[in-house]
Amino acid sequence: VINQASGKVSHHAVHTQPIGRRFDRVEDFFIPASSLIVNHIRFGLIFHRNEPVIYKINLETTSYVKNISLWEFNCIPKSVAYTHVGGYYFINCKPDSTGATQPQLILDSVTDSVIGQNRDITGTPYMSPDGHYLVTVDDDNGLMRIQIISERGKILDPFDIHTNLHLSDLAFQRSFTEIHQYNVFGSSGRQTDVLFVELSTGKVKMIKSLKEAIKSFDWPWSSKNRVMVSSGLFGQYIMTPSRESLFILDGRLNKLNCEITDVLKGNVVVWVGDS
Repeated sequence: VINQASGKVSHHAVHTQPIGRRFDRVEDFFIPASSLIVNHIRFGLIFHRNEPVIYKINLETTSYVKNISLWEFNCIPKSVAYTHVGGYYFINCKPDSTGATQPQLILDSVTDSVIGQNRDITGTPYMSPDGHYLVTVDDDNGLMRIQIISERGKILDPFDIHTNLHLSDLAFQRSFTEIHQYNVFGSSGRQTDVLFVELSTGKVKMIKSLKEAIKSFDWPWSSKNRVMVSSGLFGQYIMTPSRESLFILDGRLNKLNCEITDVLKGNVVVWVGDS
């Protein structure tokens, strides 16, 4: 951890306290995104390699708060989404030793207890910035599953969008036509089209001709071989790479804006500044 990374001070790294005197077990971590509604994030989650446990960490003191056991559900956490509406974590579990997938777990962030499984929903969870849309990519079954979370924190039944795109990554964007609504853009790990979905209506559109993605074996660091990155809360543009170039999409017009050529494997994208 680098403290005060944005400050003009001499920087140095500190470690989170080790579990069992070992640092090398940490496989991944999750810090909920800040927003206009939630601008201070106090807690994060840490996953250890092949352990059915989530470690809760205090981000202010970089100290462990507690460990949350998932033994009962035989769940080794793989990825997480969080909504401040109701205060839920949605946990995607790794396939078990037989290769079988299991439903997401719902974790109460206040009591740090597992409420139960998220119906029969399997796959990678993504949460809209307003916390009202949980979008799950279930690649094994070729589904994008969308659940609305009500103002009172009730998780509603999903509606499904069938797709053969093998979605690699998603990015949310505030609707330019409807107040308090969001659209989602999905990149394909194998094909040259982008999926556009209007979350309030389920309306689907394809944005075509984005060229071939980086081969998955050329990007061993992550299963997301074609990232999709929005330009911020009020931004109009979304960026996604191909094998040898970058594409910028116009989220207001829902179409391709331009291509930047001669960028090889540009699969790490950071937007800087206000758009």
